[in-house]
Amino acid sequence: MNTGQTAGKYEMIKPLGRGGEGSVYLAKDSVLSRLAAIKRLEGEWAVNLKEADFLRDLHHPMLPVIYDLLYEDGWYLVMEYIEGVSLHNYIEKSGSVGEERGRLWAEALLDILEYFHTRRPPVIYRDLKPQNIIVCPDKTLRLVDLGAASLKSYGESADRQMAVTPGYGAPEQQAGTGSVCADERSDIYAFGRVLYYILTGADPGQPPYGSFPVSVYDPLLGEDFQGVIEKCTREDPGQRYQMVEEVRKDLAGLNSRKKDCGRKRRAFVRQMEKRVWLTEKKTVGL
Repeated sequence: MNTGQTAGKYEMIKPLGRGGEGSVYLAKDSVLSRLAAIKRLEGEWAVNLKEADFLRDLHHPMLPVIYDLLYEDGWYLVMEYIEGVSLHNYIEKSGSVGEERGRLWAEALLDILEYFHTRRPPVIYRDLKPQNIIVCPDKTLRLVDLGAASLKSYGESADRQMAVTPGYGAPEQQAGTGSVCADERSDIYAFGRVLYYILTGADPGQPPYGSFPVSVYDPLLGEDFQGVIEKCTREDPGQRYQMVEEVRKDLAGLNSRKKDCGRKRRAFVRQMEKRVWLTEKKTVGL
């Protein structure tokens, strides 16, 4: 669609982006005079909307309100428009955010994933990535673009397709793996990749593809953080955390060991001060 075109009562203002399940536009509701985000659904959604009504029942502070599902030369998902910038653009501009804010954002993302996964039946988000996370002006996070979300399926299909973002999509979601499927552990995999990006500023979708530990980018981060990320992102789903609650427990354990981190930080600072002093001494000696 192009700027100025309409879908029902919505007039397209400008494109906002494109994901694995369709394109997203900023639109104006001509009846209520409010802005909305409209996603033209493609792929499996375009031909299978029989379960889409579950999206209307999702209510969480981090989620946009679902306004409508409409058909006009294709299916459109109409959502609340969230102001802010994507986490991807925020990190690209500002760099990694450090441990304190990283921990807060990790807790927020785990909270929304737990909300999805504990519904009956569970909802699998399937495409958690920095482009789908909005950093609002008050630095809180909102999760947008529900077009890839799906009720949990207990079957597998060798020819099934689903949204997969390089660097963030779990191996079992990718074609050519024998069967394509996604469950809670797939979302946990993507969470681990997003947490890596938040703490390091290095995009796992780009070389070196998240192959270095977080301490390479920030020596003050504890090795335990790397342990959580590593367990989230193991190739074999059976070797990952099986539930969001397990991830939260380990992150809480990291927080309880903050005093040890403080001692590590002080030791690191003293080590760096000593190196600077020795360098200056050698320079004076020359």
